[in-house]
Amino acid sequence: MDLTGFFQALTSIFPFLPKIYNNVVIDFTSLLLVFFWFVAAAFSFYFSLNNARIWTSISIGFFLLFWSQSYQLNPWNETFTIMIAIHYMIGTIAILVISLGIQEYYVFTRTLEITGSKKTIYIGTVLIIAFAILVISLNPKPSLYVLRNYRMMNNTVWFYLCIINIYTIFKIYKEMKDSPIANGILSFGLVFICALIWKGAGLYLMMYQWDKPWLDIIEFDGISTDIAMHQGKVDIAKSLFNIFNFLTSFSVAGTFAYLFKLLR
Repeated sequence: MDLTGFFQALTSIFPFLPKIYNNVVIDFTSLLLVFFWFVAAAFSFYFSLNNARIWTSISIGFFLLFWSQSYQLNPWNETFTIMIAIHYMIGTIAILVISLGIQEYYVFTRTLEITGSKKTIYIGTVLIIAFAILVISLNPKPSLYVLRNYRMMNNTVWFYLCIINIYTIFKIYKEMKDSPIANGILSFGLVFICALIWKGAGLYLMMYQWDKPWLDIIEFDGISTDIAMHQGKVDIAKSLFNIFNFLTSFSVAGTFAYLFKLLR
């Protein structure tokens, strides 16, 4: 779907908007994926507003994940690389905030103590994002190499924290397996298994330099690649990455809907 004309007309009507210098082409798959992440974000954010503070970090983290995925629909992401870097950084902050909530919930199951307030979580998250944006803005404009490093950092942090979160969720389930919401907690294990495969597949492609950002880089630099010798592995990893991206969004929305039902 070519939306170049639409956004060029939009920038002519509203001159304060940045100009469009690249073609804006959004494929149906990206549109559908961002929509599913929007649904998941809506469920998670609504859940955080209507339940105990203990859920706030987890819910806000998944809402941030939608924000990070929405770069695929950002018409200026090809022109202003800083925006892409910010999206990747927000995605990394998302899993850090989620993991904080998971660890906090584990402490709660052991001590039955909750400290802090929802406002603290909201303000703290905003300040962290603002600081990340400031750091990115003060540094040189990200090159294709730098953007790839941001993406690799995102995949790496997600991959390892998903493993820790799966283990922690299992520990939480053992502590509260007689609770009415125990199965809902266990559902988060499925969320992180899906996310582990999703981010793991992306990390695998980047480690062996079979990812699209690297192929875009070497197209200009003339560097050779062995991707043709391993096309089967590449195709499987790409399929896992795309499929489990969708499945993660489904599982997030489904888990929060299920928990909301259990808590009523």
